[in-house]
Amino acid sequence: MDYHAAECCFGTLFIWRKFFDTYWAVVHGSLIIKVTSGGKSFILPPFGGVNEDLPIVIESLREYFGHKPFELHGVYESTIERFRRYLPAITEYTEDRDNWDYVYLRDNLASLSGRKLHSKKNHYNAFIKEHPDFVYEPITPANAEECIAFGRAWDDNRALTDPTILSEESAIEEGLRNMEALQIRGGLIRLDGQVKAFTFGERVSEHTAVVHIEKADPEIRGLFTAINKEFVSRAWTDVTYINREEDMGKPGMRKAKESYHPEFMIKKYNTIIS
Repeated sequence: MDYHAAECCFGTLFIWRKFFDTYWAVVHGSLIIKVTSGGKSFILPPFGGVNEDLPIVIESLREYFGHKPFELHGVYESTIERFRRYLPAITEYTEDRDNWDYVYLRDNLASLSGRKLHSKKNHYNAFIKEHPDFVYEPITPANAEECIAFGRAWDDNRALTDPTILSEESAIEEGLRNMEALQIRGGLIRLDGQVKAFTFGERVSEHTAVVHIEKADPEIRGLFTAINKEFVSRAWTDVTYINREEDMGKPGMRKAKESYHPEFMIKKYNTIIS
C-alpha cells in the first residue's frame, strides 16, 4: 500500500515515543500501537494482519482494557471501509479535523509557481533579495547540534505563549541524533554563518515524504517559505507528494498550511469500541 499519513512513519513513532508514552505489540499478526495524550490512552488502527482476523484482534484489545470502552484514533477513510466489512458492529465515527494531514504536490512546493502560490513566491523573492548570500546545507552529524540548539531556543521563546511547544525539544533531538538509522533527511539555512532555519523529514512510502519539523526565525521575512522551498526542491526530488502533517487545531498553523493549497487532506476519524 502507498501510505501517505504521518502515523505510518517509523520515525514519527520513534521521535515522539517519550511524549506520547508509546507502546506496541503484535496481536494475531497485526501491529498494535498504544499512545497517551492529555492523560488519555488510545489505540491506532491495526496495521497489517489479515482482515478476517480483525474481530479477534479487537476482542484481544477488549480483554486488555478489561472489557471497558476504549478509543481508536487516526482511523482513515480506507480503514473505515475495511472496518465496515469486517467489523460491522462499529458504526459511529467522529471527524478529528485537528489531526488531518495536509498533503501537497512536491513540484508545487519546490517551484511556488502558479497563481495560487503567487504570494508565497513573493515572500521567497523578498527573502532572496534581502539575503542573496544565504547558505543552504543538508543536515549532517557535523551541523545537527547547531540545529538542536536553535530549535531549543526557538521552542523556549515560543513557550512563553504556547507551553505545549516544549514537547518538540525531545523529538528534535531524537530525530537529528538518529538521522542515519531513521533515514531522515534534513536541511538548514544560514545567514552570516548562523543557523536561522532548519527542517527534517522522512519517506513514508514510494511516492510520499513527511516533514516532521520546521523551524525558522519569524523576524526574517520569507524565511519559512525559503526553508520549505529549498528543502523540498533539494532533498526530495524522488517523491510526488509532501505531507506537512496536521495543524493540531491551532488557528495560525491552520491558516499557514491552508495557504499552500494542499492537493488533498488525509482525513482521520475516532471511534469508541465498547
